[in-house]
Amino acid sequence: MSDSEKMGTAKDWPEWQQENPGQGFSQWLIASVTDDWHRATHHPFTDAWGKGAVPTENLRRYLVQDHRFLDRFVALLAGAVAHAPTLADRIPGCQFLALVTGKENTYFERCFTALGVRNNQRVGTPDWDATKGFKNLMAEALNSSVYANMVAVLAVAEGSYLGWADRVAKTVPNNPPLDFWFSEWIDLHTGDYFASVVAYLNAQLDHVGPTLDDAARAECQRYFAAATRLEVDFFDAAQNGE
Repeated sequence: MSDSEKMGTAKDWPEWQQENPGQGFSQWLIASVTDDWHRATHHPFTDAWGKGAVPTENLRRYLVQDHRFLDRFVALLAGAVAHAPTLADRIPGCQFLALVTGKENTYFERCFTALGVRNNQRVGTPDWDATKGFKNLMAEALNSSVYANMVAVLAVAEGSYLGWADRVAKTVPNNPPLDFWFSEWIDLHTGDYFASVVAYLNAQLDHVGPTLDDAARAECQRYFAAATRLEVDFFDAAQNGE
């Protein structure tokens, strides 16, 4: 099996970069997992979300599971801030931490109240396999103490959500309006500010990625690929009402 077949559709970074001189390391990472990236950003579950057509019980389960990521995500983002090379590289991450721990966490709390999600459901429902997998991957990236690995996982988590939310935002009906649990989740993952967060994460990868040696680059790509696969698995579970 060739290296490109092992990775997906893209060749390894040095050769790919020569053939795509206008593209950065972050674009190479997406190209290396192009099929799974498309599945994550064009999933039937997200199409249903954009139409406000997710069944209520599936919606409750999804929100409970997605909220489980916040603790590990905050720790990972804080770790990336700590390992960033300069103050200028830290500031956007710090600002995004405030949004995640503020407006985004509050969104979940409001949804749980409005949708009648009881506390025993929130704490007693077992993690889905994809939930456990993503939490473990975030912890592994943090414990690696390697900035590129941390940012790779963050870039998937935020970039894939920008991808699907920006796409489905164009399908949101104006009349009648979507319930807030649908519309505000889309709003949190679209718009100029959120796009700037994704651009910041990609710029960090574009800066640090080309400096990695072969082994470190392969490890970074492994984190990116695993995170993308888990996004697909998570939406599959949400769609199937696991």
